[in-house]
Amino acid sequence: MTFGILEDRYLEKVPGTGLLSDQGIVHGHQVAIDAAKHLKRGTGRHAHVVLIPQPSDDPRDPLNWPRWKKEACFWTLAFAASLDGALSPMVGPGYVLLSKQFNVSVDNVTSSFGFILLGLGIFMLAQNALAVKFGHRIVYLASVSLMFISCIWCALSPNLASIRASRLFQGFGMSALQRGPLICSYVIQNLSWEFGFWFVSIPLGLTVIAVFFFVPETTYKREEVTNKSKRENSDDSASIEKAIETGDVESVDASTQPEPPSYLSQLKIWHGTFTDESLWKIALRPFPFLLSPVTYFLFLTHGMQTVWLSLVPLCSSTIFTLEYNFNAAQIGLTNLGGIVGIVLAMLVTGPLNDWGVVWISKRNRGIYEPEFRLMFMISMLFGIFGYVGWAVGNDHHMPWIGAVACITMLNFSMVVSGSAAVTYLLDTHGPNALHILALSNFGKNMVLYGSTFFANGMVLSRGVKVSLLILGACQAFCWLASIPMYVFGKCVRSFIARHPHVFRGELPAH
Repeated sequence: MTFGILEDRYLEKVPGTGLLSDQGIVHGHQVAIDAAKHLKRGTGRHAHVVLIPQPSDDPRDPLNWPRWKKEACFWTLAFAASLDGALSPMVGPGYVLLSKQFNVSVDNVTSSFGFILLGLGIFMLAQNALAVKFGHRIVYLASVSLMFISCIWCALSPNLASIRASRLFQGFGMSALQRGPLICSYVIQNLSWEFGFWFVSIPLGLTVIAVFFFVPETTYKREEVTNKSKRENSDDSASIEKAIETGDVESVDASTQPEPPSYLSQLKIWHGTFTDESLWKIALRPFPFLLSPVTYFLFLTHGMQTVWLSLVPLCSSTIFTLEYNFNAAQIGLTNLGGIVGIVLAMLVTGPLNDWGVVWISKRNRGIYEPEFRLMFMISMLFGIFGYVGWAVGNDHHMPWIGAVACITMLNFSMVVSGSAAVTYLLDTHGPNALHILALSNFGKNMVLYGSTFFANGMVLSRGVKVSLLILGACQAFCWLASIPMYVFGKCVRSFIARHPHVFRGELPAH
């Protein structure tokens, strides 16, 4: 039982367990891992780290792209995703103001603008199937274009019915990208909520152009060829870390290598289809993954934690108006706490998920277990402290800076623990992780959309303290889900490996 992880009794080699260095202590013996010498590794100071997945020899493989190309693609999509995240809560600071303008309840305004969550949830599964069938480039382009058009539509909307329709289509566009009320709050306070959408439409238009020029097709089919080289020392080979397959590596004959594609050829939008399967069959692929315990772990620790966190900006207008009599601009400034939390989390997430896991693996005789990542789910405690601290402090007339500090803790918790949960998902389900992400995001958005109908009403009726304590209790319950996942995670991975007919997913490599 390694660091509290229960060993599996069915499989000797459980997929996901990995070897991280060329030299390690395995089964109590120091061995030279010559049998893994054919595997590709990193460069420089990372030359001892085995690359997973293994890059092919094909220049068209995205894993072989030059660094500038990878960076351009990544940062373009990261910027698009930041605008994606801004569209959902950006009007939140002005919900009380808008409820007076439209002469309706705050919950009515919240649910109207919350239609974006309905569109996001509904189209989440569909866009995943479209990306598998037709590639990612055309889906990304269609998504950012739809976001751009619907943003202008929302700015021109004369009533809540038009707003609901435009936000629904914004959700359709956002589904492929899955933070920004700070500036918009000033626009709402000093100009109008419509100008907020005009403001966001400018970078969205630029994003459409950037995606066209800097995001080529990333779908790539890898042909796996079994390496038939034999091990000279079978004993050492048997003792090697369990996740390295017995010699199965990707290899392509150098004589058949295609020429690297030109930049202009990669600008085309239509690349045909990447699979002969019907769209409906592809769309149904995620549902067998409802039988995987990892799906429910991710939904609770990542999806539902996102729901509790998202309710804060949705209710911030009510909370800060009731407690501090803030206007829309001042409410928007409270989001600075979230930005600080995200930045701090980004500074520690890399070392925790990379260096921290390597450090733990070295103390496990050089053997990596994906469950090591779940140790960092303890960061969810910051979220619990944030909700409870905010509730108790509010009862003792805590100044507004204390509430902002609590928002910082909530965002810090989400980023660190969310990163650990998603990387664990990738370790357990590989390319099929997209199926589980789609299911989790669908459930998350449906729960969040349903919450828009009563969240602000709950704050008004039960009070800020009770509402925050309820969120803290929900956060604690979700954190507890990580404990059985850590203990029984290796058995779960074995269960997944022993039922390939259920969890095959049949997604192409990316």
